[in-house]
Amino acid sequence: MTIVVDNEPDAGFTVKPARSRRVKAEKVVDADFADDIALTTDTLSEAQSLLDSLEEAARSIGLRLNDDKTKFMAINIPCENGALTTSSGKDLEKVKDFKYLGAWIATTEHDFIVRKAKAWAACHKMKKVWKSDLRKDLKIRLFQATVESILLYGSETWTMTKALVKKIDGCYTRMLRMVLNVNWSSHTTNRELYGSLPRATSKIQERRMKLAGHIHRHDDLVAHQLLLWEPIHGDRGRGRPAITFVDTLRGDTGLKGTDEIRGLMADRKLWRNTIKTRTLKPP
Repeated sequence: MTIVVDNEPDAGFTVKPARSRRVKAEKVVDADFADDIALTTDTLSEAQSLLDSLEEAARSIGLRLNDDKTKFMAINIPCENGALTTSSGKDLEKVKDFKYLGAWIATTEHDFIVRKAKAWAACHKMKKVWKSDLRKDLKIRLFQATVESILLYGSETWTMTKALVKKIDGCYTRMLRMVLNVNWSSHTTNRELYGSLPRATSKIQERRMKLAGHIHRHDDLVAHQLLLWEPIHGDRGRGRPAITFVDTLRGDTGLKGTDEIRGLMADRKLWRNTIKTRTLKPP
């Protein structure tokens, strides 16, 4: 779906600024999945124009916007006295984080906290299974299908610091000890506990690299434009800048330049071999 805005012909989020009159700016206007639509712009006025155009397009085919479910986020955009208003006259709620396609999008840390709570809830509900005489391999398969799938949902899009890597692997290890009835007093090492199982963050790394390779080789996808995009920090506050997806891919591959990563992903066979060699890490 492409949303055309008559009064804002250049509306959208700028990925690459214009270099000349001939080389126009590259912009992303909307990201869609089924009936979930995310509009992206550089300014609040553009966002209002996009919202108006979306509602007009929806009405033309007998659909309407759900005011209560529609929210907006402002990232590095001043809008203290501004708001987005629907055609019915209702101001949309401004939020600091939003759940889109089952994941919280503001920060990886928040999304992990939510996923961890849901995974622990599922793990505790199956205590009778974990304490039963069921074979170890069957317990692990059940754990992967019911608990691990909840914990690692959407994790291929996460950007992870070293501290978060430790939290994820630590959480996964504690869950695995519950599943296999391994008490801390038994002094069982993590290597003995895991056996041939990879670490949780190794699984995430493998998924992330597979996703990145797939997206890069499909230039028809909107995500292709954003895969190796890096924000321009400009005048920012103190402290280290936030980890980006590109930073994470650099850690995954051991490469520094985006051109090197791009060239590696273009070769499917070479990229697959890189995934195998970079993700086979013992617990």
